[in-house]
Amino acid sequence: MIKEMLKVQIIGPRALLDEAVRELHAAAVVHVETVPEKYIKESEFLSKLPIEREKLREKEVLEKYSERLRNIKALLPPPSAYRPARVAPGEIHRYMGDLAPFEERAKGLRARKDELIEELSVINKYEKLLRGFAPIVSRLGGLKNFDITGLTLEKTREDISGLLEAELSRVTEGMFSIHVKDIDEHTLGIVLTYPRSYAPQVKSLLSGKAISEMRLPDEYSEMTLIEALKLMGRRKAELPGLIDDSDRELYSISSLWYAAITGVGRAIDDALEEIGVLYYAAATRFAFIIEGWVPAEVYGELRERLSRQFNKRIHVRTLDVAASEQESIPVYIKNHRLIRPFEIFLAALSPPKYGSVDPTPFVALFFPAFFGLIVADIGYGGIILVMAAYLRKRLAGKRFFRDLATVFIVSGASAIFFGFLFGEFFGDLGERAGVFHPILFNRIEALKTLIVVALAIGIGHVLLGITISIVSHARRRHLKETGAKAVYLALIVSFLSLIAVVFGLVPRVLVPWSAGVMAVSFVALVVLEGMLGPIEFIEALGNIVSYVRLMAVGTASVVMALVANRMGEMADNMVLGVVIAGLIHCLNLLLSILSPSIQSMRLQYVEFFSKFYEGGGRLYKPFKKK
Repeated sequence: MIKEMLKVQIIGPRALLDEAVRELHAAAVVHVETVPEKYIKESEFLSKLPIEREKLREKEVLEKYSERLRNIKALLPPPSAYRPARVAPGEIHRYMGDLAPFEERAKGLRARKDELIEELSVINKYEKLLRGFAPIVSRLGGLKNFDITGLTLEKTREDISGLLEAELSRVTEGMFSIHVKDIDEHTLGIVLTYPRSYAPQVKSLLSGKAISEMRLPDEYSEMTLIEALKLMGRRKAELPGLIDDSDRELYSISSLWYAAITGVGRAIDDALEEIGVLYYAAATRFAFIIEGWVPAEVYGELRERLSRQFNKRIHVRTLDVAASEQESIPVYIKNHRLIRPFEIFLAALSPPKYGSVDPTPFVALFFPAFFGLIVADIGYGGIILVMAAYLRKRLAGKRFFRDLATVFIVSGASAIFFGFLFGEFFGDLGERAGVFHPILFNRIEALKTLIVVALAIGIGHVLLGITISIVSHARRRHLKETGAKAVYLALIVSFLSLIAVVFGLVPRVLVPWSAGVMAVSFVALVVLEGMLGPIEFIEALGNIVSYVRLMAVGTASVVMALVANRMGEMADNMVLGVVIAGLIHCLNLLLSILSPSIQSMRLQYVEFFSKFYEGGGRLYKPFKKK
């Protein structure tokens, strides 16, 4: 739920400012805001707090330290497990001094590793050429007083090879040899041998655009082609080991220093935040003022803490909130630990406005209910529950995944519950074994009943959303919005009662009353909302019909489970039947996780939230230490 927030002002002697900021940091409950400019302009004694030169120099040093630490962490592989060191602010400079030798060593190792990776990359680029040229060059390697040149030629210009051979014969007076080999589907490799005395003429001949001489990397440029090829082969075998050696040394440094680096980085961030808070404050000649927001439930504790710590020399008081500030009050959402995992559904939305409704408790009720109603199978629900429990244990350190796993534990339990009511265990396996039987009804045989149940759920869910909106607006004294939503609700209810009369669900005596209420509420809605009112009414009816997906998707899952069982029976032997049925059940299980999740989320976001959810809020971010 959204907690009540109070605007507070903290006043004290300027001599205690640094201590007060550190205490607020440790308290971790104040969402600090800039003291309004209008207060400063209206007062001849109040001004923005001037930051001392010493603080500015400290800030500059800390920012440089922070940049260095980020660069060092980028050089080091993070250990598989580590706990950040707890570093006091006074220890930052000592840690940075101790870290300097390891920093230089890490930089050298990383530079060396990058050079080795680049060298290996260059060699890999020449790999196809090496494979193509090596056999030929090896055969020609014993020739003395002869030059060897490697060329590459596009196959689309293969006709040039004949012209090249003719020109070489002319230039070298027939004293040459040419060897052609496919390098790949687009390239020909050509190796030429000729007396060294003809090298200038041959080089001049090979300057054409269609023929490319094989250029060796710079480090091989002074070698002959055969020497370069041999050295590349040796280096290619050596480089992975050398890269691994660099990685091992970097990991050794990381295992010793990564926790300290992380801890120092957090201490620096905390110190910078404490300096940054000073920019929000205002001051007179002898006093400072800090303003912000705190949850009402901890206000008394904060005031008592500061009063006790500073012997009543620092005063905390609440301020009246102006109407213009209502939209900017930060939102603090706090739910019971059993409901808290369902807050992940708000991650896709902007935070709710202060004073509006936190939908988390409703999602905690309806998401598992809809999921269970769609899956409704003891076997599938049990597997989902076990898998989610395992993942929750494995990913306990990652809050998002832990919460997501918790959601599916509850949803899996819901699927087991509804599966028990419908008598389903991997489709009809439980019923055929005589273990489970439908308590309510068989879903395949009661499609009409399921449609009615789905529409009834839709009506209840949509009307609940509108009712929540009415209560929310009424609580904030938004009279027009409250009236519009109340009329909107009356219009939908009166229309649905007329539909119920048509189907004989309620007495016909209600027709005049329902028609009258519908006509009056329709006119009132147009007056209050304009033409958007009728459009919203039609949209609400569409939302209700959309809940039929609870029946449709659930029935599809049942049918697929039955198909799996029938296909298994039709197999020639039992083992093959079990394999076939198992594969189809696995596919259905995957669909039973994805599809019900998507449909349940859609019903929350589109059909339910659209009736009352007000986004655009600002999250409460207390001033607290890393």
